[in-house]
Amino acid sequence: MFSFKKSHREPDIVPEKISEKIDYKIFLIIAVGLVVYQFYLYSFKNPDDPNIELVETIVTTVTALVAAVAGFFIAKRYWKSSVFGTSYLALASGMLCNAAAERIYYFLEQQGQTPSPSIADWVWLAFYPLTFYHLARNIKFFKPKISIPVKAFVILLPIVITGVYAFLDFGQEQGLTTNYFLGLAYIVGSSVIMSAAILGAMIFRQGTLGTPWLILAIGIVLTTLGDNWYSYLDVYNQYSVTHPLNLLWYGGYLVIAYALYKHKKVL
Repeated sequence: MFSFKKSHREPDIVPEKISEKIDYKIFLIIAVGLVVYQFYLYSFKNPDDPNIELVETIVTTVTALVAAVAGFFIAKRYWKSSVFGTSYLALASGMLCNAAAERIYYFLEQQGQTPSPSIADWVWLAFYPLTFYHLARNIKFFKPKISIPVKAFVILLPIVITGVYAFLDFGQEQGLTTNYFLGLAYIVGSSVIMSAAILGAMIFRQGTLGTPWLILAIGIVLTTLGDNWYSYLDVYNQYSVTHPLNLLWYGGYLVIAYALYKHKKVL
């Protein structure tokens, strides 16, 4: 249970090293829980059992909501901060969009309507600009010195990921279809966010922002890695609701929630 106390103070100076320790037992609990859950899905005799999709939808929605609620608590606590209030509100809103899109997609599917392309895609896609705003706002605030090799890596990573996907998917779609551009939008958004999160992890690891930001960056990397993996699997219709890649989303959301909990101790 989160127990945040309201604070109106915005830190003017951030210590070079914040000595907040990581409780690795939390990561172990998350990992064990995810493994148990995956074996539970495998226990269904019929992989097309509709209950599997219902369970997957519930788990995705709940884990995303946990991260969203934690983010809203942090945003409320630092609402008068010119940086943290708005940036964490954006992150929490992005997580809420993921939860809402999951429910919309499931509802449309159960109604016999085409779940994609649909409004669910627009809600999912909103996650990327909101999360990018959060990352860019925080990284800019702390004014890190970024080396040329790191800059090159951050720029080239999404270009390579997007280029490979565009080539592969174009061959499958056999033309510039709506699904092609929709898939491209997902891969661009997720690869850019993943690149920005990796940059954040590199910066935070050095102690400029401390342990909570490092954990948060790792959580975002996990979720966007899942998005990228899904996009490639979808090209060849190899994705299923029991695929292990789903664990990246669940784990990413829970890691983000843990990171946000840690923030209350250092900001």
